[in-house]
Amino acid sequence: MTPEEIAKLKETYTGRTVVVEVLRPELTRWANVPGKVITINGNGRALVQFEGPDTGWYDIDPDYLRFYEPPMEQITEAEKIKQ
Repeated sequence: MTPEEIAKLKETYTGRTVVVEVLRPELTRWANVPGKVITINGNGRALVQFEGPDTGWYDIDPDYLRFYEPPMEQITEAEKIKQ
């Protein structure tokens, strides 16, 4: 993967909330669990920090990620908590 391709992936994914497309058995651990893309590493894979008790960063191919928009009621609840 070229540096230009990695830069484009960083621009597209960094800071976005994603969920895993469970197309491979090893990814079922994160089925339906939102996570935030911290960055794209040098080999073009996303470093994702998932919500929940396990706060590690996981190296996942962007081909298996899709962007996630939380339901509106979750956004409203989160805003209430911040106030």
